[in-house]
Amino acid sequence: MERAEFAGIRPELLEYLMGISMNNYREYFLATRQAYERDVKRPLYALAGALVPTALAIDEDMEQRPSHIVSRIRRDTRFTKDKSPYRSNMWLSFHPTGRPKSECFGLYYDISPRGSCYGGGFYDCDPGRARWLRGKILRQQEQFLQALCAPEFAAHYRVLGEDYKRMDIPDGLDPRLHALYRKKSFYVEHSDGLDACIEQPEYAQRIARGLLLLGPLYHLMMTE
Repeated sequence: MERAEFAGIRPELLEYLMGISMNNYREYFLATRQAYERDVKRPLYALAGALVPTALAIDEDMEQRPSHIVSRIRRDTRFTKDKSPYRSNMWLSFHPTGRPKSECFGLYYDISPRGSCYGGGFYDCDPGRARWLRGKILRQQEQFLQALCAPEFAAHYRVLGEDYKRMDIPDGLDPRLHALYRKKSFYVEHSDGLDACIEQPEYAQRIARGLLLLGPLYHLMMTE
């Protein structure tokens, strides 16, 4: 696919995702494939290309190929009860080349007719990783506080994820880390909703500035 300059998230992209959500079958996708290539895939590849320098500034080993960054619209339905063949959202996922997403604290951008957001987190929930995270929090409280409580980061991101219903908090753990310690899964996210800003070419720079704030947390989560 020929490289294009990012021109913003246009209404046509959201309209296509809305359409596929209401007509989620192969015949519709095949009939509208040109619109998908033009209105969805092309601008998201352009956004991926615009964000690659930021991803590399965070980690020089980060994936650079848009085809490996932008999600596919076709869903893998082998292991899910939902057999809908196509997604009604799309995302960009940045992680180091050659490493499984399941092992990485990845950076992402997500867009759907319900809103847009970006942030960082783990791809799935893993009890072993949750145990590792709790141990890491106890060993590196100061580093976590520096990463999560930096004023600009704290004003920009929310800490999200499923909590364990019962989790004893160790004595001596800073109260500001209690919520994180209880997490079964963990990610941080900033939402732009469907604000008019997403339609502007400058939106890529806005996302880039937000992703750069994740640098300290990314490096903390990607090291033992």
